[in-house]
Amino acid sequence: MFGILIVAPNFVRPYSDQKLKIMLSLSVIIPENASAWCADLAVFLRETKTDASIFFVGKIAEAFPECAREFSSNVDVGSETYDYVDLVLLNNTSLQLEEVDRGKFAIDSVGNLRSQLFKAPFGSIDENIYSLLRISGVAADFSYDDHYNVRVNERWIKHGCSSFNGAEHSSDFFMSLPVTKQPTVLKFNNTVPVSDIIELVSQLQCRQDIEFVNASQVSGFSLTVR
Repeated sequence: MFGILIVAPNFVRPYSDQKLKIMLSLSVIIPENASAWCADLAVFLRETKTDASIFFVGKIAEAFPECAREFSSNVDVGSETYDYVDLVLLNNTSLQLEEVDRGKFAIDSVGNLRSQLFKAPFGSIDENIYSLLRISGVAADFSYDDHYNVRVNERWIKHGCSSFNGAEHSSDFFMSLPVTKQPTVLKFNNTVPVSDIIELVSQLQCRQDIEFVNASQVSGFSLTVR
């Protein structure tokens, strides 16, 4: 059964609408530096109390289980399929479900948590995604660049956002963004050095009207149960 997608006004957020909300979205997609990259970022986010969200490819999380356990409770943990594959190219509902479900199971198992957060590799999904995520127990989907979907009472509700690749923009770019009710998603993956991420985030934290949030705060309910 396909999910029902509803376009809804903004939720009442648990944070101030007088600030630019930035969701730091981190993805672990390559194994080469996964352990050190996660460890260094976890220390920074914990010491600076920076809210964020991190997505793991399932097989990488299994290979480096310490990564999913590194992050403190202010960081949401989500899955990004098991093999980091284009779900649309699979063109098979059973294979798609296996990728989504197995990826989530891997994160939950190694991290000793229950995650309801998902992002599709390459932002590539089709109409099957709503039933796949429902079956797998996912409640929030951040696959898109211009919106995210939250499942409430079996209905998928669409909310607008703006997404940017953090490696492609300077701090001045983000400093110039206007304050809006919609969140801004700042994306990095572990091909980007941790030092570059820390430098940009630290510069943005100097601005009084910027607030870093995680996916749970954006969605309005807890997406990571530890």
